[in-house]
Amino acid sequence: MSGKKISLSGEVHISTGSVYTTVDALEALKAIGITYGLYSRDEDQRGCRVVMEGGEFPALVVQEDKSLHGSPCWETVRMVTNDPEQIKRYMAFRNTVQMIRKLNMELSRESRPQMPPKKKEAKDHER
Repeated sequence: MSGKKISLSGEVHISTGSVYTTVDALEALKAIGITYGLYSRDEDQRGCRVVMEGGEFPALVVQEDKSLHGSPCWETVRMVTNDPEQIKRYMAFRNTVQMIRKLNMELSRESRPQMPPKKKEAKDHER
């Protein structure tokens, strides 16, 4: 196998002669993206963002919020890539991760049991 390999952590399940590992699908997707340079852990860090920086030569950069409070003050700390084709791939992969994250949130909302609204109990002084 000539492809890249990643290490994932998860639950190990052992059954008659076989070992299976269950991992979080979104985390596995992110790990694959990181391996191929299509995703950055900085996307998930508080106070960090990955954005396009314009100019003569556009680049995808990581910025950190250097403010201590109030409005953010973004400062570029490193470049992810300035290759236009890699930027397109990165942005497409990031959109896929965001779509899966949104789908996970929708599915978790649907799987929660719906509680009927509580009835207001009439008190003696209310009629």
